[in-house]
Amino acid sequence: MSVTALRINGERLNRMLQETCTSWGAFEAPSTGMCRLTLSAEDKHVRDWLVKECKSLDCVVKVDQMGNIFAIRPGTAEDKKPIGMGSHLDTQPAGGRYDGILGVQAALEVLRTLHENNVQTYCPLAVIDWTNEEGARFPGAMMASGVWSTESSTGLEACWGTQDKQGTLMKQALEDIGYLGSTPCDYRENGLQCHFELHIEQGPILERVGKSVGVVTSVQGMKWFAIRVTGVEGHSGTTPMPDRSDALVTTSRLITAVRDVALRTELGVATVGVISSDTSSQATIPAGVDFIIDIRCSTDDMVDQLAKVIFEAFEDIIKAENNGTVYEVKRTWGLPESKFHTSCIESVRTAALKEVSESQIMDMKSRAGHDSAWTSRVCPTSMIFVPTKDGISHNPNEYTSPEHCALGAQLLLNAVLHYDEKVSKGEY
Repeated sequence: MSVTALRINGERLNRMLQETCTSWGAFEAPSTGMCRLTLSAEDKHVRDWLVKECKSLDCVVKVDQMGNIFAIRPGTAEDKKPIGMGSHLDTQPAGGRYDGILGVQAALEVLRTLHENNVQTYCPLAVIDWTNEEGARFPGAMMASGVWSTESSTGLEACWGTQDKQGTLMKQALEDIGYLGSTPCDYRENGLQCHFELHIEQGPILERVGKSVGVVTSVQGMKWFAIRVTGVEGHSGTTPMPDRSDALVTTSRLITAVRDVALRTELGVATVGVISSDTSSQATIPAGVDFIIDIRCSTDDMVDQLAKVIFEAFEDIIKAENNGTVYEVKRTWGLPESKFHTSCIESVRTAALKEVSESQIMDMKSRAGHDSAWTSRVCPTSMIFVPTKDGISHNPNEYTSPEHCALGAQLLLNAVLHYDEKVSKGEY
């Protein structure tokens, strides 16, 4: 069969996606929500399934020091690195069935299609499951791809030492489920020719404008800041209102300022999604509160500008409160703006034009972070977006139609074959 005539099995793709989600990490019916935290028992089960499936397709499976799975189907060229098809199988605590999961399932479907049609590629192909993309259990999103790229400020040892809420070290969690691999988590020792990632958009744009495919050209910049607000504990019944140094009241004003500044400046978006109080006692005035700010903008400069204006607003609030409360800021994580590569973007666009009209395609900047942002620092990279119903993601109601899932997988196959052909001709 000509490679140009190869078709993925959309029914199989969607069936396996739903079956594996139902088996490992699903909420009770009728909800379609998922909780498959990284390195959990549910994550182990789906990893074991993925490894078994890939080995049945004659793949060589490597697991690196961060638990990243590389299932490699050999190519005819022995001197070429694999073309990577990567995403993640972990979810948010109350997530859906498509964010990340579709990308890995589609990559597996690409290998199945090639295998059953006896098609040999020039470059090896790799299905990759990146560990802890979500950062929901161990703080730090896109953690393992960041280590692999060597570009993240949080290296291997620091990630191994990260703890979850129960105090479990990440290295121990890797050992517990049998995925603390021996392959170096370093692109210089386990590299890729390039990296493609199929993903749901996680936003409303494609659906709103009636497009079927997003050709992703970049990922916006983002930074997280941990804020510690301190005041003075006191009795809730005996401390007069004017005498209070209430850290939670001050925190509430600071959090509101995060929202207000982002709205006013229109530089980007800013979110507070984590907050905790030291005492959490009804009868005690809170003296210590922690929260995290997530700032995301189109460019790194805009991220810094928005952060600057937010913290200027914080200073004004502290002065206005004038009650002894203070705050401290610690930058905890960041992802620089990532620009994707012409060769991979061209492959995705060429792949899309084989399936839909040009009017159904649009170039897009990703507003969410992805493992491809880190891979793009060290190898050619691009992404394929398919629509998300109502723009909902990180939510049990997350949904992408079977037709769009199948279309995305077909585009992934087309893009990989296009890139592979260009490499075989010495054009990439």
